[in-house]
Amino acid sequence: MSLSLPASAPTDQKLYSPGQIALAAFIGAPLAACWFWSRNYLQLGNKAASTQCLIWGVVSTVVLFTVTWFLPDNFPGSGIPIGYTIGFFMAVKGAHGPIIDQHLAGGGRLGSWGAVIGISLLFFAGILAVALGVVTLFYMAGYVPEESPA
Repeated sequence: MSLSLPASAPTDQKLYSPGQIALAAFIGAPLAACWFWSRNYLQLGNKAASTQCLIWGVVSTVVLFTVTWFLPDNFPGSGIPIGYTIGFFMAVKGAHGPIIDQHLAGGGRLGSWGAVIGISLLFFAGILAVALGVVTLFYMAGYVPEESPA
């Protein structure tokens, strides 16, 4: 399905660039990135894709945290966020890059970098609160990981 700007698209619409969405991924996990990506779909008039994007954001964030929970302690943790940040940049560039270029050439604007940072930090705080709640429930239920011998 090919997306393009609606013919009557006002130039006051704000789209988010691949760089902005990648930054959102790095700060606030895939959920934040998908939230901004879904805003682009809404601006382009595709509510179904916007909803799918949000669902994938929730699913991918849950899978990410589940997988990282079971990784060995010596696993290089920085590789995971760098990997999905680059992945989001490339995916958004492929899906919306030409549309964003067309939008900017027509006098449209990008969303605020400050909003990207602030909202992504809110997603980070919310995800952290949920993760700490889940870990606390595990400990209260008696699941305590074994200490590895030093």
